[in-house]
Amino acid sequence: MTLHADARSWYVGALGEIEVGLLLAALGPKWFVRHAVPIGAGTKDVDHLVIGPGGVFAINTKHHVGASIWVGDFVLRVNNANTRHVKQAQSDTMDVGRRLTAKVGFPVPVTSVLAILGARSINDKRAPAAGLVAVVDAKNLVSWLVARPQQLSDSELALIEFAAEEPETWHVDPRAADTLRVMPRFERLVLQVGTLRVPAQVSRAKTTPTRTTTRPATRAPNRAPARSRATPPRSPAPRKGRQRVTLGDLVKLWLACGLIITATSVLKGVANQPCPSPAGCILPSLLVAFAPLLNLGVVAALGAALVGTVLWAIRRLTQ
Repeated sequence: MTLHADARSWYVGALGEIEVGLLLAALGPKWFVRHAVPIGAGTKDVDHLVIGPGGVFAINTKHHVGASIWVGDFVLRVNNANTRHVKQAQSDTMDVGRRLTAKVGFPVPVTSVLAILGARSINDKRAPAAGLVAVVDAKNLVSWLVARPQQLSDSELALIEFAAEEPETWHVDPRAADTLRVMPRFERLVLQVGTLRVPAQVSRAKTTPTRTTTRPATRAPNRAPARSRATPPRSPAPRKGRQRVTLGDLVKLWLACGLIITATSVLKGVANQPCPSPAGCILPSLLVAFAPLLNLGVVAALGAALVGTVLWAIRRLTQ
């Protein structure tokens, strides 16, 4: 089976998450570990959530086989190319901390971790303990976690673990964290794919010339012209003039577009907040149900505004 090029990064990333999950299984019984924790009302998730004597850790796995990793104060580079790994890890950590804090009622410090799998080298140029995100070689992740000093009491850890086990802490859909129904299908995919092979580019595909056959036009049988009353030729009906887009119409289009985008962003922001009560989960649930329509509305509004702008600019240039 050949893996499509567009699915390669997803497939490699999933393999990396599974491998790091197997490494985390070596942690002792004092540690609480969850994988692929969904957050909010969409498809965002945290690769691994680890809670233990050393604190709470939001671990983001990055699979870079044979790559050279350079870590600065604000960026992580893979083979001299900047990535968004640090910002993504910080965003995930803030979400985890905010949701656990809202659930247990006291501040929950969360450590952000980037677990790098398969890299040839990791060169961290930051000062010790200066980075907001810890960058750790995946093969050393378990020993690094065990070596963290204890930050929370046993009672606090118990409350945090209890909150982390409740599905409503993370997502409006309780079934979102059910990875057991997905893993068997992914395991079958791994057996079918085996060694990764990316299909050749479309330009290299074998092309076969297509033979086109043109049939001679068939003449209509000769018929005597039908007798009819002589009628004067009709004058062509006047065409309706195109509606011209004025500057005022253009301003209204962009204002409406901005209002739709702002309203959608506000709804998504509210939906991604922790639910204070069961009644507070009604809006996120509605957002999940109508998310495709909202996204379609945003695209339609942007398209209408852009088309109107182009028509107005063309009319101005042709005047």
